[in-house]
Amino acid sequence: MDSKNCSSSHGFTLIELVVVIVILGILAVTSSSKFISLSGDAKDAVLQQFGASVVEANKQMYILSKLSSYRAQPVPGRGDLTDVDVDGDGVFETRLKCGYLDNTDVAKRLNYSDDRLGFEFEGVDKVYFGFDQSDIKSGQCYFMYQQAYGTTNPATCNQDDPKAAPVYEVVIEGC
Repeated sequence: MDSKNCSSSHGFTLIELVVVIVILGILAVTSSSKFISLSGDAKDAVLQQFGASVVEANKQMYILSKLSSYRAQPVPGRGDLTDVDVDGDGVFETRLKCGYLDNTDVAKRLNYSDDRLGFEFEGVDKVYFGFDQSDIKSGQCYFMYQQAYGTTNPATCNQDDPKAAPVYEVVIEGC
């Protein structure tokens, strides 16, 4: 009887297993930078779209405030402010400064569902929207809206004045 010593291997050797784990680790490290970049790109896109929404909301409110069928009333003692009844219920819930949304009304009027996007006010004329909940402005990943004429309260609004338009700014260095 002829007996053969035949050794058949079952499974992987320890060296093969270590090599596979090292290769998977290298792939994970190289691909994680791509995913981190995608996160910044996504935040940038959200802020750009949010800014575009504010611009369009301002255009819409400006046009609606000029229509005779729309209910608007001047704020007593302020030639630059107008209160508007947006939904026709008799309540003047939206304030415009020289025909554009007041900075506080931007935060109230826009409906956004991302709970990671917060806002904070600076002074009486600016509002910042961003992802750093502790300090949005210093996080350098935000959209900033400054109301028409900034902190100035003109007696009348002059649409030919460069300060009459609101200021929009997107900063993405910290995204």
